[in-house]
Amino acid sequence: MRAQFFDGFDFAQFKLSIVAIEHVDTFFSIESFGLHPIMYNEACLRGYTAIFGFNDDKMLTLHKLLTNNNGMTPPAIDGIAPEPFNSPAGDLKYELSHVMDYTGSILIANGFIDKYFVPFGFQLPHAFRKVYELTFDQGLFVHVEDRSEAARLLRIEYEEPVSSKKKMQMRLGKVLRKSEEYGFDDDTIAQYMDLSYDTKYLFDSL
Repeated sequence: MRAQFFDGFDFAQFKLSIVAIEHVDTFFSIESFGLHPIMYNEACLRGYTAIFGFNDDKMLTLHKLLTNNNGMTPPAIDGIAPEPFNSPAGDLKYELSHVMDYTGSILIANGFIDKYFVPFGFQLPHAFRKVYELTFDQGLFVHVEDRSEAARLLRIEYEEPVSSKKKMQMRLGKVLRKSEEYGFDDDTIAQYMDLSYDTKYLFDSL
């Protein structure tokens, strides 16, 4: 396993990364569309990646879905069939305007700081210079708050996740064509194996 692709979010004419979700279980379920993706690439173990945003009514909307359907005939979503497309998530692309009814908050971010890179799973929210918290009520966008200063304070509190020694071990592993886990101790691997956005939300800390 290695660092995973983020989902994206179209916000104020910019594309940011979703770095945490307050209520993952109610945010998005690809199975609800009748899709059953498998891992297509180690950088996207879920077998899908998505881009979200708002529609003209400020409703949370699924704009794009990159995925696969394990070789089976893919379903249409809202009457829209997928296009063939090659990505780390798979061989299908849906261009959509699918309205969602999520209630809760998400964190979106950009300006990643390289020294906070972790080699497994999703990157941590405080590893970004700009962090915004978006809040929704049954899909309606109701509030945005700049959390960048809180993220900066967290960077002061926490050490860099991977030491120079471990980074060298990771590079050596690539040269030797071994797994990226090469040379990492069990504690380091266990710390970053989680693939869930919710445990990285740091909702109480930000």
